Amino acid sequence: LSMGVGDALSTKAANQYALEERAREMWEMENNPEGEIQEMIEIFEEKGLSKEDATTAILAMSKNKEFFVDLMMAFELELEVPSEDDNPYFDGLVTFCSFVCFGFVPLMGYVVLYSIDLGDDKVNILFIIACCLTGLMLFVLGALKTMFTIQKWYAG
Repeated sequence: LSMGVGDALSTKAANQYALEERAREMWEMENNPEGEIQEMIEIFEEKGLSKEDATTAILAMSKNKEFFVDLMMAFELELEVPSEDDNPYFDGLVTFCSFVCFGFVPLMGYVVLYSIDLGDDKVNILFIIACCLTGLMLFVLGALKTMFTIQKWYAG
């Protein structure tokens, strides 16, 4: 439960921070557009563009304020503006469900095998089984993650 709540709260805080920074950048763009344009030209020059190319590109992009502010967020602040449908509580629910589902399997080793006579070293054997099941579940989780990425299933 704590991991799900932690994920939800941290995502909400990060989104709120990014939106506040975006509002600040929008204010700066409305009140000091020349300064913001100059900042972006300098950033593009640092990325390897000539002053003329950077100026041409930035002047063209600065005509659309919304786009330009999002560009400043990415290049100046290295922040991603959260989408309108981003729901931190859904992220927290996914994290909670993942911990429940994938954490349940290693614990089942103790529950299922506890009543079986494994000799004098029962505790260590159960621990080793739980560790192996944990490794297996981490592999399965990584493989499932690749369904949403371009990685190979064995590299997840």
